[in-house]
Amino acid sequence: MTAIFQWISIMFVPVLCGTILLWGLWKKAPVYELFIEGVREGLEAAVTMLPFLMAIFLGLETLTVSGAMSFLETLVKPLLNAVGIPEQLTPLILLRPVTGSGSLAVLRDTITQAGPDSFAGRAACILSGSCETVFYVLGMYFSVTSVKRIRHCLPIGIICYVIGVFGAVWICRIL
Repeated sequence: MTAIFQWISIMFVPVLCGTILLWGLWKKAPVYELFIEGVREGLEAAVTMLPFLMAIFLGLETLTVSGAMSFLETLVKPLLNAVGIPEQLTPLILLRPVTGSGSLAVLRDTITQAGPDSFAGRAACILSGSCETVFYVLGMYFSVTSVKRIRHCLPIGIICYVIGVFGAVWICRIL
């Protein structure tokens, strides 16, 4: 059974690419030209998103290096403890709305320190899997669309994120 799954995982992308290529040829579409056009549009989107990504990463690095993130963690820990959220989750809760990859590093540290079967480890895993990177997604969305006014997106995103944090802890408590 493992050999079958291994074969499927090895062959999936080549078979998918071949199927798309054959479908395009069968439909008499200009496959190569469409591919080049798609690459060009992808590069244009990447160039458009780059300033927003740089702003997010620069802001995050500034918060971390300046000590503001540690100060914020110190301020938030008692509040989170009061509502039953383990203090080990504080860095993850603060970082997850900003960056997915950075929060995965914090998730790894949380699991290493607290243990994978601990309450904090399980809650951290659920939180990472169910909570969105609000600021990153908004930055990406608004950088590639013609919509320029955030309006209610940011407050609703943050409210949903907070609900997700409490939901992750609640799920761990009942299970």
